[in-house]
Amino acid sequence: MKLKTLFLAVAAALAGFAAEPVDSGTHFAADALKPFVDNGQLPGAISVFYQNGKQEVACVGYADAGKKRPITLDDVYMQCSQTKGFCGVTIAILVEEGKISLDDPVSKYIPEFGTLWIEKSNKDGVRTLVKAKNALTVRMVMNHTGGFPFELPNFHSMGGWSRRMPLRSVALVAASQPILFERRHRHRRRRGGARHGQALGGLPQGARVPAARHE
Repeated sequence: MKLKTLFLAVAAALAGFAAEPVDSGTHFAADALKPFVDNGQLPGAISVFYQNGKQEVACVGYADAGKKRPITLDDVYMQCSQTKGFCGVTIAILVEEGKISLDDPVSKYIPEFGTLWIEKSNKDGVRTLVKAKNALTVRMVMNHTGGFPFELPNFHSMGGWSRRMPLRSVALVAASQPILFERRHRHRRRRGGARHGQALGGLPQGARVPAARHE
């Protein structure tokens, strides 16, 4: 009886979540976004506001500005830096489960990060590199203190946002590039760190990314 009651309670709760939201009848987002579409600063955008069962949906502009194809809720978008949230939660779960530590060296899982180089100077086409002193840790990768540039030099040749290369391969390429400053001393936002974290998040406990072959 208790199990049946619990089942009915869960079913009722899920039914409540599944209820169709009511149109709010407002258009705050559309009013704010349309001027930017009209003057060409913004091709298109979608906004969804939801509160207490009421929902405002705004589809403003174009999914393809060249062909004037209107934007819709069914269009597919690149997630870009939104993946940082998923990556952070995944790493946090692995830490809670005791499978990794934030203070583990990244090289424990991706050996190529064992030795990193810092760009000391770049003058007249000549770069001077010095070996980094501190070990790169998972914590540094996650809080943007690893010293990596905002973008990899050969990002577009690797497929750009379409990511023709696997995440682990991107992380290995990043390990071969000099960092911009000594870790723990500065903060800089970059895309590479999220991919390193995603690569770590995809590893089973105790596993390591196989060493890359250098042709």
